[in-house]
Amino acid sequence: MRLTRKQRLEKSQKDKDDEYYTLFEDISAELQHYKEQLKGKRIICPCDWDESYNEEVVYKEESSIIQKELFSNEGTIKKIDILASKKKFEKDLEGVKCEFVKFFVANAEDYYIQSISVSGYSPNADKGVKFQNVDYSLYDVVITNPPFSLFGEFIDTMMNNNMEFIVIGPQNAITYKNCFKYIQENRMWIGNHYHLSGFRRPDGTVLPKSDNIPRSCCWFTNLDVEVRHSKIPLVEEYCGNESTYPNYYNYNAINVNKTNSIPYDYDGFMGVPITFLPKFNPDQFEIIGLGKYVDKIVETKGNELKILSNNGELKIPYERIIIRNKNPYKGE
Repeated sequence: MRLTRKQRLEKSQKDKDDEYYTLFEDISAELQHYKEQLKGKRIICPCDWDESYNEEVVYKEESSIIQKELFSNEGTIKKIDILASKKKFEKDLEGVKCEFVKFFVANAEDYYIQSISVSGYSPNADKGVKFQNVDYSLYDVVITNPPFSLFGEFIDTMMNNNMEFIVIGPQNAITYKNCFKYIQENRMWIGNHYHLSGFRRPDGTVLPKSDNIPRSCCWFTNLDVEVRHSKIPLVEEYCGNESTYPNYYNYNAINVNKTNSIPYDYDGFMGVPITFLPKFNPDQFEIIGLGKYVDKIVETKGNELKILSNNGELKIPYERIIIRNKNPYKGE
């Protein structure tokens, strides 16, 4: 039997099959939106896999090799200070495996990045620095693709260290209790791209965009994202179309199946799909809670929101976020 997208992602986490390497085109497509916000920043890319533990690149000035390695060693964390060097080098990036490193070295001067650091950890050899042990006071922004099985802990680490971050994570991390709390408190949100174009595996094969894993991942950040300042156009009306928006059997809210179906004239609580979040504008809507964790839900088996269908059966819609329109249309 074919597994669903959610089941496949959960299986990969259970098996700790976390070695999905981000494609250069996905990194470039996302990070170009933060160019101004990255100026003068000290960036660290915590990497937890063998691939990024030992990176090397040749820097050349004219015909002389001036630096054989990409980074100067600072213990087990490696760093190159772009501003201090004040030089533009010819960079040989062919041997660099990590696409995050490749992108930042290739664009460091253009982005006016102060420094790039990598904390590498090799699980097989148990050497290097785990992301939990990095001294984040030395850096401004964390940018990486953390292990999916540790994503919740990774985000807690970012928050506990007051770090700015741009990271890739599983879409269903939205439903993790700790991650959703940060989203609800406007301390974290979805980045500019909700899906990825693919992933590269350790054996060199690429999972295409059509595969469930890339389609089930997105960017998370706490840097400003333009869409958070754009209002969702609301064209549907609740008054006169009440049957389109059934009330939940065990919670005082209506069910909305699609983001573009949110009615402009409803002032109560609404349950919307998690795909609402990439378009979420905190000035337009308030997030009340996650369906299965929301306060005052009438407990039923599984503690899920339920809809009473016409035949009397209780249906459970896919994961819902409870929201409220801050400025519903009240009529003339």
